[in-house]
Amino acid sequence: MTIIEKFLQEYNKQYDFYLELARIGNNKLETELAKRGIRAIVSNRAKKPDRLKEKLENRDKEKKYKSTEDIFKDIVDLAGIRVALYFPTDRELVDEIVSDLFEIEKIKRFPDSSHKPVYKKRFSGYWATHYRVRIKKSEKQLKRYQNTTFEIQVASVLMHAWSEVEHDLVYKPYSGQLTDEELSILDEINGLVLTGEIALERLQKAITKRTKESNQISDRYELTNFIVNSLGPNYIDKLKLGDTKILNNYFKNIYNYKPQEFKYFLNNINQSVDESISDQLINMFLDDYLKENMKDKSLKEYFHKIQPNRDASGFESFVKTWIILEKTYMVLLEENNLKDKHRKYFVPDFNRLRNITKITLKDIRDLTSYRKLRNQLIHGIESPNDAYLNNAYAGLREITLKLIEQLKNEEKKTELLNELNGI
Repeated sequence: MTIIEKFLQEYNKQYDFYLELARIGNNKLETELAKRGIRAIVSNRAKKPDRLKEKLENRDKEKKYKSTEDIFKDIVDLAGIRVALYFPTDRELVDEIVSDLFEIEKIKRFPDSSHKPVYKKRFSGYWATHYRVRIKKSEKQLKRYQNTTFEIQVASVLMHAWSEVEHDLVYKPYSGQLTDEELSILDEINGLVLTGEIALERLQKAITKRTKESNQISDRYELTNFIVNSLGPNYIDKLKLGDTKILNNYFKNIYNYKPQEFKYFLNNINQSVDESISDQLINMFLDDYLKENMKDKSLKEYFHKIQPNRDASGFESFVKTWIILEKTYMVLLEENNLKDKHRKYFVPDFNRLRNITKITLKDIRDLTSYRKLRNQLIHGIESPNDAYLNNAYAGLREITLKLIEQLKNEEKKTELLNELNGI
């Protein structure tokens, strides 16, 4: 029995494993694409053993396999996922998702100048991004799959279709060697596909234009288009987009802003902070919604809209204390001439307090952790149990009190202490 035959025998036994790995990756991507408002068709497969044999025999001429382990290391797409995007420019957003979901071993972007096509082309060929990834070590429930690499291919729906045709006809010529005329037609189709991608990009911009003119956003897909095309590549390259499904729920059910009003918040996005665009926008909405009205009724109504079956008391105490913390932070910046007078909304950079207060590194680490908890709460994500929340509230209150006591303005100090004691 040859090494390739041994490998195929072993692979047949593990075929269901690779099918399941591909399915797991598929479901993760499909869920996140929906959350981010990215239109795509996601499919998955494990390589068919009968189609794999010919590929291995061809590669063996160059690789000279010594063992089945050599083959498993060489063939990284035994499990594979394909993301076919409606709009080609969304490849950058998918890059963010893949980075968040998986451990990336290698990224290959096409066209690749090192790749030499088997026939002379006029057009640039295949435009896509391929990722070699693994399941993250932190996902302990998927430990069985963590050491196996799989591939994710991301391209437009048009590019995937052309690539499939070219690959089967040119690189797997089951029906015979193609003539120059047939190769020329394939190249011509590639030109049409590239033209089609330009048309898809124009369609995406036209949807954004219609959204602005109609002053109505109908779903999270239009919301994502509106954000990406309004902000442009400078913001999208520097910041993560975040979860636009949650953002759309706020946009529709709680705030009811129109696109033109929403544009005001987009203009206040800060590129220099490590906070996603969606998180920054929700924080701005919350700022407007809560800071003008600290009454219990306002907070309870807000909380029951996002978590109708949970008790609001722990949420109220924590979020109210956070609001007082932000107010204290702003006063401290003002007192030390560090406040940006042109920026109404902000993401606190607690490291700035190190030089102007007696705050410790542990306090800063705790505040960073509390900010993550705050975002989790205000986004309506399932919150931790009451014991954990009460403990976090106590820690946040202690740091807030420490900062208030360091204020120079006695009137502000008294005002904020009264607010804190009234919670």
